[in-house]
Amino acid sequence: MRFPRFDMERMQSTWEHRIRYDLSESGVEALTLEEITRDPKELMRTRLGYAEGVGREATRALVASFHAGRAADDVVITTGTSEANFLALATLVSSGDEVVVIMPNYMQVHGIASGMGARVREVWLREERGWTIDLDALRVAVNARTRVICVCQPNNPTGQILSQGEVAEIVRVADRHGAWILADEVYRGAERSGEESPTFSGRGARIIVTGGLSKVYGLPGLRIGWLVAPPERVEAALEVKDYTTIAPATISEALAEIALERRKQLLERARFLVNERWPMLEDWAGGRSRELHWTAPAAGAICFFSYKYPIDSMALVDRLIREYSTMIVPGIHFRAERHLRIGFGMVPRVLHSGLAAIDRLLTALD
Repeated sequence: MRFPRFDMERMQSTWEHRIRYDLSESGVEALTLEEITRDPKELMRTRLGYAEGVGREATRALVASFHAGRAADDVVITTGTSEANFLALATLVSSGDEVVVIMPNYMQVHGIASGMGARVREVWLREERGWTIDLDALRVAVNARTRVICVCQPNNPTGQILSQGEVAEIVRVADRHGAWILADEVYRGAERSGEESPTFSGRGARIIVTGGLSKVYGLPGLRIGWLVAPPERVEAALEVKDYTTIAPATISEALAEIALERRKQLLERARFLVNERWPMLEDWAGGRSRELHWTAPAAGAICFFSYKYPIDSMALVDRLIREYSTMIVPGIHFRAERHLRIGFGMVPRVLHSGLAAIDRLLTALD
């Protein structure tokens, strides 16, 4: 088992606390402990013993409540969505399997599948059609050897949403060949329209949905995620989890329960922030529309730009970090060269200053 280097996470971990303006972040502005805590005194009385490995029943029931057809026993609380994705793939994929990854995508799933010895087949969203899925290409890619189809709904990095019909067709393709679907839905709830994106949950017997509090809820520091799956996949995940994090962080799970009880309000907050701040990025991009091309995101605080500047994306981002103390994500980290992912969910001061820094670099490249 040998995992490839996860370039995006390595870059972000190296620089995110050393630069002035981090526009690589893909979630909305983080809440403070004061904003999320109902009763600080109650929290202070929390005993710091080990949490239950699978997660507290009350927390799991709250997660199950917004996943159709699922109950608390179908949920595992994890250390972020990343652990949930890892547990799902580590327990499903073996050497020699094939895994289809709908691209571009968060490259964790691609790397884990490769590390487990699987052959990864990529099916790309079509940029010329507004980053929509090529269902014909998916039908060709999925076959009897396909163990899992990995999809991000809404998509990272493009911010686009699969329709009800597209979700249903992906499920039909998977069912035809007995494949599982791993649907990372960590951005679900941050739709600009206010209408929650179609979920894969409840659409079949071989579906695993993952999510967490980092992107939409504004609580990345809690490192709380979840895996929602049939009972046999829950049991398999727990057997691997015993070798990794064992159990959630006690304080984090207590705060997660509070957040999930306020889910409706936190989703409304996320949508407000996305709609408030997207025009700032859109106006900025409009000033460089000859060099930049984009499809407006339907969900999430990210936009994926293609560009015409004569420089590769990693070289551009490296200069931006070292010379302008600003970070965005190079397209090469999604296997999409000459693209850039820019986040816009941070506080306006950071967003404005970061965009001004990008402007200075792009002017130097003209």
